[in-house]
Amino acid sequence: MKLLIAEDDLTSRTMLNAMAKKWGYDPIAVEDGELAWEVFQQAESPKLLLIDWEMPNLDGLGLCRRIAECASIEPPYIILLTARNDVKDIVNGLDSGANDYIAKPYDQSELKARLQSGKRMLELQAELKKAKEELTFERETIEDIILKMRSSKVFYDRDLRCLEEPVEKTSGDVLLSANKPDGTRHIMLGDFTGHGLMAAVCGPIVFDIFYTMTEKGLPLSEIAGEINRQLLEKMPTGLFLGVILLEFSCHSMHLKVLNCGMSEVLIYRGDQLWRRIQSSMLALGIIPQDFNQAETLELSLDDHVYAYSDGITEVVNQDEEEFGQFRLESSIAEMLQSRAEITFLSQAVLRFRGQAQQADDITLVELSCADALAEK
Repeated sequence: MKLLIAEDDLTSRTMLNAMAKKWGYDPIAVEDGELAWEVFQQAESPKLLLIDWEMPNLDGLGLCRRIAECASIEPPYIILLTARNDVKDIVNGLDSGANDYIAKPYDQSELKARLQSGKRMLELQAELKKAKEELTFERETIEDIILKMRSSKVFYDRDLRCLEEPVEKTSGDVLLSANKPDGTRHIMLGDFTGHGLMAAVCGPIVFDIFYTMTEKGLPLSEIAGEINRQLLEKMPTGLFLGVILLEFSCHSMHLKVLNCGMSEVLIYRGDQLWRRIQSSMLALGIIPQDFNQAETLELSLDDHVYAYSDGITEVVNQDEEEFGQFRLESSIAEMLQSRAEITFLSQAVLRFRGQAQQADDITLVELSCADALAEK
């Protein structure tokens, strides 16, 4: 392993260089902090550093601070050589970026042990980096597979406007849409517990059931029942799926709604909130359930139906205040009044969130009765 030695005293530098070679290191010895900084900035520079505190041009403490200011996923291990043994000085050295210190005059066996400790730390750091890179590669590969599996299903987006903003590359939310053979529309919005890869990997189970059974013309109750059965059988305990299933006929203008553990379905007549359809069943994947309890409504031409995951209402700003239900409902009404695009809602959320981080996947779907009739 390479070792960078910075020591202004020639005799001490020569001794340290000789001992380092004897102990199996590949030393690079320089006489001040500025030269050590130049070596450190080079490609494949030493990660193990033995630095004297008192040096001309740039002392050991200044070198530690300069190195600490360089963001790195592979930080060096710095041992500070010092004649100072006051507690305040030691604390100051460690606070400046040194990992360890050894007091002069030093015992050779102690110095050897401290260098060995730093070497082990750097080797562990390198192993962790390698493991992280392997996990990242595997994760990205799985994410690509999941995204391809999702894109292989035909999402029928006519008369729908959608808002999808995942926290990670793959979303724990599920948004599906397809027509039965008679032209009746099935829409499903699901929200797995959690977000990211763990939740998204369960999505393909749901996709296949939804699209296969819709293509066969089966009703919502049977689709929900089969998804529930499969999740109970295949998913680990504690991972479940909140789901809204909509069935809309543009011929009869009837809407059936199954809300299982999700936020309220909102129906606007014109630009006014007309109906709320609350959850009446548990999320899927918890217990066996009977799904013959869909609520049926007759819609009008100027109705808009909204289903969404709680990621949008639970957006938090820098003051730890939630976007909330009231802001969402007001924003939808304002969007409808101004005939704005669906991005109006995402912009409203972004303005509210400010510099705070998005914590959960955001998904919202709008079904427009007027657009559905226009496509008939």
